Amino acid sequence: MTRKPLFFLFALSLFSLLVSLYRLGSRDVPRTFWEPQRPGETVLVDLGENRSVGRISCFFGLTRESAYRIEYSEDGVTWRKGPEMKPDWVFRWEHVDGPFSGRYFKIVVEQPRGMLGEVAFFEVGSSRPLPIASVTALSASEGYERLFDEQAIAQYERSYLTGTYFDEIYHARTAFEHLRRLPPYEWTHPPLGKLIIALGVALFGMNPFGWRIMGVVFGTLLVPVVFFLARLFVPEEHALFAAALFTFDFMRFVQARIATIDTYVVFFVLLSFLFLFRYFLHGAEDREGLRLLFLSGLFFGLGAATKWTAVYAGLGMAVLFVVHHGLRIKRNPLHGGHFLRRVLPFAMLFFLFIPACLYFLSYIPYLLVPGYTFRDVFRLQLSMYRYHHDLKATHPFASPFWEWPVMARPIWLYKGEGLPKGYISSIVSFGNPALWWTGGITVLFALVTPAFLKRQGVFWILVAFFSQYVPWMLVPRITFIYHYYGCVPFLAVLLGVFFAWLEEDNPRARIWRWVLLGGAVVLFVLFYPILSGLPVSRAYVARFLRWFPSWTFFSGGE
Repeated sequence: MTRKPLFFLFALSLFSLLVSLYRLGSRDVPRTFWEPQRPGETVLVDLGENRSVGRISCFFGLTRESAYRIEYSEDGVTWRKGPEMKPDWVFRWEHVDGPFSGRYFKIVVEQPRGMLGEVAFFEVGSSRPLPIASVTALSASEGYERLFDEQAIAQYERSYLTGTYFDEIYHARTAFEHLRRLPPYEWTHPPLGKLIIALGVALFGMNPFGWRIMGVVFGTLLVPVVFFLARLFVPEEHALFAAALFTFDFMRFVQARIATIDTYVVFFVLLSFLFLFRYFLHGAEDREGLRLLFLSGLFFGLGAATKWTAVYAGLGMAVLFVVHHGLRIKRNPLHGGHFLRRVLPFAMLFFLFIPACLYFLSYIPYLLVPGYTFRDVFRLQLSMYRYHHDLKATHPFASPFWEWPVMARPIWLYKGEGLPKGYISSIVSFGNPALWWTGGITVLFALVTPAFLKRQGVFWILVAFFSQYVPWMLVPRITFIYHYYGCVPFLAVLLGVFFAWLEEDNPRARIWRWVLLGGAVVLFVLFYPILSGLPVSRAYVARFLRWFPSWTFFSGGE
């Protein structure tokens, strides 16, 4: 690899990293928590004088059905019953609105199963927390003073910058539970993805930046992986094109910035295909060939330990493996004996035994929880299967598989609060039309154009693509557009191969490659606000971004 392409690849990766880090999430969230032990525990707060409190904000940590009641008084003798605070989310600010007129406020524990962080009182018309004169434990376990020790970072409004959103309430909290050796809340997927999130939490704390940073790292690394995958089949210029196209994909950007596990499984699956393709191109079972096959199996195992969807990719790899060696046997019948004696045993070792070991090793954090045994881990596998097979849930942004390539139903992940009139803050996950629509057309073109289909790598790429797509056609449970995420890198690679093929006989066609990439960049810039949560004019989104009625980026009342 020459210096110039290396520079451009580094620049693409750096751009991806920096753009993803911008407004990723705050580290300034409450770090200390009160964990009441019994119902009836009460903390008395004195504001120093009578105040008209318009809002009470609370930061809830890990919680399982906890509940608190607010009472308030002007003289400390006659008390009024206030609202109940029951968190629907974890590691996020919640609030109850008044007005509540009083000097004294009681926080009474009704259900103690949870961690309560900071509590802040805001006067009517103000978004700055009121000063606390004193805090007294009427009947409270130790640590109650932690409720008011970080008032400088108290938040009046909820925001993705200072708390969880969408499925982070499952994955981020489970990462925290693994670190604390607590029973995991999210068990419907294998643990490795949550353990990777936990690494970020261990390094940077249990805050939005901490639980999202590893996704950004892996999302950035996807860019060079796409380059090296495309480079197997095309010149560096076209491999850079594929990597650049994927860099500006909306879904890669959005999914990398949320603490869910999809980016990790896409990363591992892509690496598995990369090393499998390199093994095919190497064409021998010498030391280097077996090393490549081992690496493919290793990353397949890591993918399966992250999410079962990696097994779909494994089916595609099996098809390619059989076809590859079938063709070798057809060319040289003696290869059949070599295949049975040497190739097949190593393939079973690398793609069955090692992945199985990695899968169950990922459950070590479960075994560190008091009371958990190997039997529980095995039972959990059946429970996972039943959950996904029998899931009957509905969702307003669910999308069947046939809608994904045309992006008929993007998934709206986040809606901001407390913005100036006429402004919205949204995070929506879907694809860059320049990549998804053009890539989808190229897939169809490849299927009906033998000359292109026969080009080296095209068949492999198509099998990899469809192995991530076709199995979803058979899944009975509710599905979403982000289930198409694993297909998207192969669209970028296929487009790189297509333009390399097209330009061989028509060099002037390269202008269309630049037009497509330029279009992808322009679309990324235009749609950036609703991909990142950046506050933006509602009129701008309605006029320029909402291309179809099924694209929901804000609610009707905003």
